[in-house]
Parts: sequence; C-alpha cells; structure tokens
Amino acid sequence: MVQPQQEVYADLYFLVNMSMDLLCLNLTAALTHRAAKRWRLLLAAAFGGAFALGVLLLGVGGAGGMALDVLAAFAICAVAFAGRGTRFPAALGAVGAYFLTSALLGGIMTALFWWLNQLRLPMETLSENHISVWLFAAIALIGGLLTRHGGRLLGFSRRAKTATVEAVLFGRAVKLRAMVDTGNLLRDPTSGRAVILCRSDRLRAVLPPQVFLPVGDPRRMRFESDHSAARRLRLIPASTATGSALLTAIVPDSLTVTDRAGSRPCDCLIAPAPLGEKAAGFDALLPP
Repeated sequence: MVQPQQEVYADLYFLVNMSMDLLCLNLTAALTHRAAKRWRLLLAAAFGGAFALGVLLLGVGGAGGMALDVLAAFAICAVAFAGRGTRFPAALGAVGAYFLTSALLGGIMTALFWWLNQLRLPMETLSENHISVWLFAAIALIGGLLTRHGGRLLGFSRRAKTATVEAVLFGRAVKLRAMVDTGNLLRDPTSGRAVILCRSDRLRAVLPPQVFLPVGDPRRMRFESDHSAARRLRLIPASTATGSALLTAIVPDSLTVTDRAGSRPCDCLIAPAPLGEKAAGFDALLPP
C-alpha cells in the first residue's frame, strides 16, 4: 500500500516558525523584563526557524527530538538574551519563560482554530486540516496578545516603577534610567542614607579611575589621602548569595529623581556595582 505524501513548502515553513519564535521571544522579554536588541531577537528567531526546518527534513523525533528541542531553546535564548555575567539560573529562567509562552501561545491558537471550525463560517481558507497563511498570522497575533495580557493577569509580569536620575559626581553630570528595586535595601551605616546601585560602565566616564580600584590599592590610597576626594567616598558593606563585599559609594554634588510624581531632590548615595541581569536593561536600581 502506498503511503500518502505530504507536501511542505520549506520557505513558508521556515518563515512561519521564525515568526512564531520571534513572537515568543518578544513575549518572553516582556514577561521577564529583559532587554534585548532587535537584531538579536531576529537572529534567534531565524535560528529557531532553521532548527524547526532541519528537524522536519531529518525526521527527528522521540526522546532524541525532545533533547534537541531543549538544547535549541537554550541556544535561542542565549542568542537573544545572553550577555556578560549571565548566570545559569538567569538563563534557566529565560528558557522556562520561553517554553511557557510557547505552550500558552500554542494552546490558545489551537483553541481559536477549533472555535473557528465549530462556527462553520463560509471561509475557503479554513477547514479541518488546512489554514491559510493570512488566517494563521491573524490567529497568531490574537494568541500573542492573549498570552501577554493573560500572563499579566496571572502575575507573570509586573509593571516596573521607573524614574530618571540626574546626578553630578565629582563635578560631572550623568543621566541614568533607573528602576525601583524592592530588594535594594543598602544604606550607609554611618549616615543611614540609602544607596542607588548603578552599572559600573555608566559611571566610568564621570568618576575618577581610582574609584574603581580595589580597596587597599596604593594608587587608590594616594587618591583617598586628598581630603576633597575622601569626603566624597563611603564604604558600604553589602551581602549577597556569594558572600560579602565593600561597595564604594559616592556622595553626589547634586541628585534629582524624576518620575510620574515629578522631579525632586534625593538624598541618596550612588555606588557602582556589577548588576548584570538584575538591572533588566536599566542603568540603576533605586531603593524603595
């Protein structure tokens, strides 16, 4: 008995899978507050489309196919989101969110397709085993919107409180995009002033290079022997999951925070720190 053959258009199959991956990656970025450049999202989606086409052509399935799917998900998320200092827990969280959005989006699209079939609309583009590209795109768009807003309703995402920080440090001005972080509870043990954590690379252009040297370095000690410099610096003890350290905080010449409530002066210190993925693409983390 001759088995019926199925005709597949490789270019269309690639574009459909690439589009779905791009939608899932955008949803993942939105739900996890991850910053990602457009070219990286497009590159990751193209890799996902090529992977799906390769699996189809090679006929990979079973346990081996599932293992390849997991590896491909890690690779896709790495291309889209990975950066310097990305740790395995953060990567695992991105992959989990990617799988979650894929499952939610696929389930919603299946439900929408079944519902349209039940309505028995006079549409030549829809049947039990056939759907046009345009209708598929419309269903995908609706499914993506439902997935994103449904994720918000389920608590997968919170709208971050953001602000703009304008500071003058050692006579130089800097403007920072900041996010309020309820986990930032650092305070100067002497004065009790709260500390704004900022990505180190955003402050290198305005701070003297000696500030970034380790405590006890002879060059830094000579810098700190100057009274005008020493009075601007504070050492803040900080504890993390990996241990304890001393952060160097700077007393700003002036500091203004602008949010939805308006602009106001802020009596905080600013400390350069390796924020990594925790900053979610922002320059600084404000205390609550």
